[in-house]
Amino acid sequence: MCPCRVGCSKKIETELPENESWQLYRTAYEQYQSEILNGEKSYSRYVNDFIYYHLPCLSIREADIRLHVMHVFALKELLEERRDLVDAFFSKDVFEEKDFLLMDALFNKGKNLEEPEPVCLAHFSDGQISLITNFVRSTSLFKSEVTENSIRDLFECRLQVPLQATVNRYVAKLVSSSVNNEPLRASQLRCGLSQARVANLRKKPNSNILDDGIGFYDSCDVFIKKLKECL
Repeated sequence: MCPCRVGCSKKIETELPENESWQLYRTAYEQYQSEILNGEKSYSRYVNDFIYYHLPCLSIREADIRLHVMHVFALKELLEERRDLVDAFFSKDVFEEKDFLLMDALFNKGKNLEEPEPVCLAHFSDGQISLITNFVRSTSLFKSEVTENSIRDLFECRLQVPLQATVNRYVAKLVSSSVNNEPLRASQLRCGLSQARVANLRKKPNSNILDDGIGFYDSCDVFIKKLKECL
């Protein structure tokens, strides 16, 4: 008899089924649908019956027996200690192998289903953060005073309140408008970027285009060179 009650021929009935963990998960899902969702058993009885039924292994190879016991007790730990994952995945109308892979990965890493992957714009050293902070202060990039911690939070997407821009086109992400302190809209970003392209970082000789940001762009050039030297 196969440990997972998956149909198999007499020729291979003493061998572990291919991808046994997936087979066990799928069988546990089917029993959960039948016994828990339909109210046939208590949850603890469902878990115990499943483990007791699947624990015996008829393989004569020691390595197979050890692997099978490891698979069964790993699932036992999952069923007993990660009810959040069990209820979330086993309540689905369909349980596919991709669901098993995600569920197993979350279980092995000790993560929650709703836990988002960390988002980060960039990682900088302490020296680089200090350099960026000094640049932001010297150019009055934001209306409020900034600290090294707030700059670090900006790049690691942990700001509780957006930084308010002094001039919209000087900044492009994770800051608020210079007009109403609301997050920048796409139209404002497009406008600011367009103005920056027209300015081309400095006023051209004999040009009639007035650019009050020449000093800022010159500061940017110096700052970028220093930042690159820190890499």
